[in-house]
Amino acid sequence: MSLRWSPLLFRWHRWLGYLVALQVLAWILGGLIFAWLPFQAWVKGGEVLRKPQLSLPASWQLQQQELPSERGALLALQAVATPAGAALKLRHAQGGESWVLAGGGPLAAPTAAEVEAFARTLYIGEGPLLGVEQIDEPPRRLGLVRELGERPGPFWRVRFDDRFQSRFYFDTRSGELLAVRNEAWVLYDFFWRLHLMDYQGGEDFNNGWLRAASAAALLLVISGLGLSGLALARAWRRARRHAAASSPG
Repeated sequence: MSLRWSPLLFRWHRWLGYLVALQVLAWILGGLIFAWLPFQAWVKGGEVLRKPQLSLPASWQLQQQELPSERGALLALQAVATPAGAALKLRHAQGGESWVLAGGGPLAAPTAAEVEAFARTLYIGEGPLLGVEQIDEPPRRLGLVRELGERPGPFWRVRFDDRFQSRFYFDTRSGELLAVRNEAWVLYDFFWRLHLMDYQGGEDFNNGWLRAASAAALLLVISGLGLSGLALARAWRRARRHAAASSPG
């Protein structure tokens, strides 16, 4: 029985070991990246970003007597910092968003010069500004990383020539800061996707790849236990044969 099962179990155990080892290596490397990269300072760009200051004018509520109503009832209101100053972002029942100045009146879409000036007030790093450009979608990095996820464009992107090549992304309609990205963030996000085995959104903890990896790891353990059991059985039989051969008479 053991002679028939041993080669089969060994082949399964070996190939499962190769597959599981690759993912375990990705988990270990990812763990090192997560532990050693300063998250807030480097990955989140904290060392180069001054968070937007938001100061609403006095009696700002009285300036909003005629909020846009063509998109249905107002579901949410959020104060945001823009190149034109404090503004209100409105989310409507019929979908979509609109913006008004906190002091009253509509918010005009910012120009490239206004976005650049706003970005300079937020950037506290030492690198010179490389450029301001409007893009539909950031290029995919390392084959997996999408710097703004599934968020639809277009965007304003402002690039700085510092040690991590910082990139500030702004909404083209309002000018509010959407995200800060850099090479440290790209590396972190790449290994985060490998860690979760979610190669699309990078947020699904219950995806098919992860289930398959856990099943493969379980089969690896089971096959290893089977090989151990067969090895023990062979050793026990050899011991019995040796004892029988060495017994007197």
